[in-house]
Amino acid sequence: MSAQTAVPVVAVPIPDALIESIANKVAVLVAAHVSRRAETPSPWMDFNATCAYLGFTPDRLYKLTAADAIPHHKRPGSQRLLFHRDELDHWVATTFLHFGPAR
Repeated sequence: MSAQTAVPVVAVPIPDALIESIANKVAVLVAAHVSRRAETPSPWMDFNATCAYLGFTPDRLYKLTAADAIPHHKRPGSQRLLFHRDELDHWVATTFLHFGPAR
């Protein structure tokens, strides 16, 4: 067995102003990242968000997914359903009849 040699520890004083400057920069970067994520929500929705988006009851959405009558995604071996907003918009536009003035 080889003996491990101790590595000397060197303490380097860091000025408080430098620590404060780094903390402020990190805060600005985190705030910008959070703001960007809030501006561009994910197009993927879970079951409850899809019910709210389409105005469907959970029972209605469940029946549509069970019949494969609505576009949805499910990871093999998982019960979690995901829905893509663009696919749902296309499904609504092609499945439901439009009444009223032309758009």
